[in-house]
Amino acid sequence: MTAGLAEQRETIVTVGRGLFVLHYVSGVASGSSPIAMLRPTEESEAFVDILSAPGLVSGFLAEPGDCAVIRSERPARLQLKIRAQGVEGSLDASFRIEPILGAGGRAVDAEQPRIAAPEKAGAAFELVAHVARRGDVAVDPDGWIAGPESPAAIEAVGIRGLLPTGVGIEIQPLLGTNPPRWLDWAPSGAFVGTRGRALPLAGLRLRLTGPQSAQWRLAVDALFLGSPIMTRAGREVEIVGPAGNEPLVGLRVGLVMEADQQEGVVDASASVEADQVERMKESRMKVFRASGGR
Repeated sequence: MTAGLAEQRETIVTVGRGLFVLHYVSGVASGSSPIAMLRPTEESEAFVDILSAPGLVSGFLAEPGDCAVIRSERPARLQLKIRAQGVEGSLDASFRIEPILGAGGRAVDAEQPRIAAPEKAGAAFELVAHVARRGDVAVDPDGWIAGPESPAAIEAVGIRGLLPTGVGIEIQPLLGTNPPRWLDWAPSGAFVGTRGRALPLAGLRLRLTGPQSAQWRLAVDALFLGSPIMTRAGREVEIVGPAGNEPLVGLRVGLVMEADQQEGVVDASASVEADQVERMKESRMKVFRASGGR
């Protein structure tokens, strides 16, 4: 990042002919969330209109909860530029785009819109966690938080960044109290658990939500202290140690497109790497000083 300049990234949004709404779903849990500007690309600007709330510049998204309406006469590409507020500001933000239903209760557009992978942001979403003695840690999809190479107690987790269009990931944490206690389900984009209380998680539940969630499944590996790696996959998964109270000391989460959706389905985030499928075949008999599973 250039000294003195706020960090930014760019994402391409593609739509067909019709009406759509882009939602600014979530930003950072504390501090200032980034701002965003939606503009048609040069080749699309002649047949695309963007409307924002009264008093706002067209296409400007100032904070979570804002939205912009897109009217396109034909298939088009738009640029979504996400900019941190200040040099130390965060780029953590989630967006969702969906067609607007017509009077007959059907989408005006025949194609599914999509948000492409960020051009300057590596992965479409990140797994974030607060790890004991390490602080907040973030990894790309399919990367380990702590894990077999460096296990450590995980105290809080969340998903941030761009998810596929029409897909959310809700999380329910199991706190390592005596006895362990499940908290309420948290919406997509929330950070759940504790910080600074030396209270590790003893389990997690994750589930996919949204109209396009049937096209995807979660691929989750977890390590609980003293147990083997445990792998779970599906649209809803639960990971808890064998005794139900072991600390979670390793976690990785990926999204895999269902096999029957591989052809003809538009992905709204980064493409799912092939190794996400391959890792589901890993041996479950390796024993580390951490593990977990449903």
